[in-house]
Formats: sequence, structure tokens, C-alpha cells
Amino acid sequence: MRDLSLVVEDTIKKYNMLNHGDSIVVGLSGGPDSMCLLHVLMGLKEAWGLKIYAAHLNHQFRGRDADEDALYVKKKCEEWGIEVFIQVFNVPAYAKEKGLSSEEAGREIRYKLFYEVAHKVGANKIAIAHNMNDNAETVLMNLFRGSGIEGLKGIEATRGEIIRPLINVRRDEIEAYCHEKKLNPRIDKTNLEPIYGRNKVRLELIPYIEKHFNGNIMSTLQRLSDIVTIENDFLNKEAKKLLLKIAIIGENSIEYNINKMNDIHPALLRRVIRMGIEQLIGTLKGIEYRNIEGVLDLLGKSTGAAIILPHNIKAYISYDKLILRINTQSEPYKYYLELENDRDNIAEFFDFTVRLTTVDASQIGDIKKDKYKVYIDKGKVKQKLVLRNRFDGDVFSPIGLKGSKKLKEYFIDEKIPKEERDNIFLIADGKEIVWVLGRRLSEKYKITSDTKEAIIINIIRGTCSE
Repeated sequence: MRDLSLVVEDTIKKYNMLNHGDSIVVGLSGGPDSMCLLHVLMGLKEAWGLKIYAAHLNHQFRGRDADEDALYVKKKCEEWGIEVFIQVFNVPAYAKEKGLSSEEAGREIRYKLFYEVAHKVGANKIAIAHNMNDNAETVLMNLFRGSGIEGLKGIEATRGEIIRPLINVRRDEIEAYCHEKKLNPRIDKTNLEPIYGRNKVRLELIPYIEKHFNGNIMSTLQRLSDIVTIENDFLNKEAKKLLLKIAIIGENSIEYNINKMNDIHPALLRRVIRMGIEQLIGTLKGIEYRNIEGVLDLLGKSTGAAIILPHNIKAYISYDKLILRINTQSEPYKYYLELENDRDNIAEFFDFTVRLTTVDASQIGDIKKDKYKVYIDKGKVKQKLVLRNRFDGDVFSPIGLKGSKKLKEYFIDEKIPKEERDNIFLIADGKEIVWVLGRRLSEKYKITSDTKEAIIINIIRGTCSE
């Protein structure tokens, strides 16, 4: 068995986690990992001139067991002469209120506590007890989610004030250390039940891989994580250089020069888009792969093509520029998406797909009334079909009525409130409205006995094809 003190000290030096005289807040749950971390750091305290504090969150997930965890932590810290800060917080209620998972809510409140304690005591480092097993589980789970390189780097050894001195230590080594030092840590029994995704990876998948494929899978995944972290860092640095060359960054918008984007490798181009979004809103939370692909898909389209991203960002084409802009106005953005025939056209953010299918009119039988499916005469389409909301000057010829009227008049006739009109989607052919989605088809575009080819327009909820 390796000497954990030496392993941890080597890790601290490798990642430049600490300087002599640093003050550290240790996140202390009372479990084997955090108790091991605190005990090892106490052993390094004199040599490194460290000041060590502890912070514990009683999250109230496990009733009496959670209360006993807090008592155990308090008693151990008193015994070891460590000042500890214990907070009681009803995380289950908070998770329900905010619509978060238990894990997300617990992490949010836990880290908030760590930063508050660090500020209070003047600590410049926060030590978290993630270990090699945690990292391996994270890499595998991100792989299953279809993550890119960013996810395969796993848990970072350092991030700002956060340090993870146990990141190169296996869980079995931690348990052996706790036994040897008679730490008697608290055991969360829910971690021993394969009822959550991470627990199944920990308790079933990794042991299976170790038995049948690779007995050193932990070290292998740790090596992969280290390699990916270095390569990811290189790609990010290159993307930052490109961002400065091809984009103009404003307070509420970023403009990319499309001509300068054409020769950029897709791997870097995606990063440049992601970085632009992060600079605009300060986070990438909620931004998914499909959102970035939706932005890239705009590059082949003409002026006016647009999609809406999470966080109220509009991405659109304006001549030779791709513009990402935050909506700072009270009125909604104009939405505009050119539709391609015989394909699924994804309306990003609004979570539906517009499927256009060309068929021979002779194949169409009786048409049943369907709120989200219509048939139009392909030969009557003069320009390109687009999905959008209303524009000034729109005209509409509601099916069953003679002549045309302004779309505004149609909305008035249908008693649609003013505040709702911008949120109604339309299929349009220039200024002519072909279909008010879910409401009325145009008389001008309906199929007749003279129709040779028809287009089926089908609105599918959700962005995945059926």
C-alpha cells in the first residue's frame, strides 16, 4: 500500500495546489474521503505552515443519521484542534423549491457554505475530497452522456480556489488509511445501494470492467483524464486567439466575421462559439451540443436566418456576420428560420421540429383535420418557406374565406390578445402567410384537383425525429 502522505504531497506539488503558509477550508462530510483528507493535511500542516479549518453541511437528507454525522464531525474536530463551521440547511425543501435534483441542490448549498467560511476566516484555498474513483466515475458518466473533450477531462485537480489533493488516490487506499489510523468515519448507506446512476457505475460497472477487461481501469481513466486536460487546455488557448481575430465583442452582443470562420477547423469553431456565448452571459450552463450545432448551421444560410438560444440569446445572420445578441428589450425577438424541403428543421429552444415532406398529390387520400399537420400545393410556393413570427405588412387568406386581409386583422377577428400575437408561429412564403400554426391554413396554398406535388408540413413536439 502506498504512503498516502507522500502521494498527496506529490499531487500538491504536481498541480501547484498550495504555497507555504496557505489557509485551507476542508469540506468535511464525516465520510472516509473527507476524514482521510483532513487527517493527511494535518500531517502536512507543520512542514507547509498551513492553517486548517473545516466546514460541514447538515443537509437533512437522512434525518437522524445526518444529525449524527454533524456530531461526529464536531467531536473529531474538537479532538484534533480544528475550528469547524457547521450549518444546518433543509436541502430537500430547497431542491423542491428550485426544481433541482437532490445532488444539484446539495452541491450548490455545500459550495456556498465553503466559500462563506473561507471568506470569514480569510482562507485562500478550499480542499475537496474527490478521489481517483470519483474521477473515473465522472469520466464514464460524461462518456455515456455523449460529452466532448470538456467532459472527458473529468474532475479538475484545481479550479480557482478549489483543490483536490486526493485526486490521485484510490478509494480502497482511503479506506485502508482510515482503518489504519482508526478514524472510524461515518458511512452513508445510500452510497452502497445501486439506486442512482453514479452508484451503479461505482458498484456494478467499474467492478465488472476490472474483472473482465482492465484491472487497472482507475489508473487508465486517470491517465486519460490527465491527457485530455492538457489537450483541452491547448485547444482553449488556440480558440481564445481565434476569437480575438474573428469577433468583435460588445456589451450585449458578439459579431463574428463569417469570411474569417470558413477556414477554421470545426473542433476550434465550436469552441469559438461556446467562448463567445460564455463571454456574453458568463456561463455555459443550459447550453447544449444541439444549441452550438444550431448556431453553426446558420453559417450556410442567408441574411435573416436566426435561432433562439437559452438565456434569451438570439443568433442570426446579417450579411457577412454571425451575430449573437442578448435581448435587452421588452418586446420579444423576431424569429426567422429558413425551412429545407424533405428534412426535419429543428426550431432550437422552442423544442419542436418542422418536418417538410414532398409527396405526389395522387397519393394523398382523405385529409383528416390535424392541429399540427397540413398539406399545401408545392407549385404555389413562390419563395422559400420560413418559420417565423409576424412581420409588419403580413397578409393572410384564411381558408374558406374569399380575398386577403392583413394578418393583424385576422388576429383581431380571432380575438387574439395583442400581447400574445408575437408568440404565434407562422409558416410564410415571403409576406404571404401559408399557415398560422395550430390555427388556420391559407386558401391560396391549399391543395386542389390540379395539384401535382404537395408538401406535408408536420409540427413535431420535441427536437428528436420520430
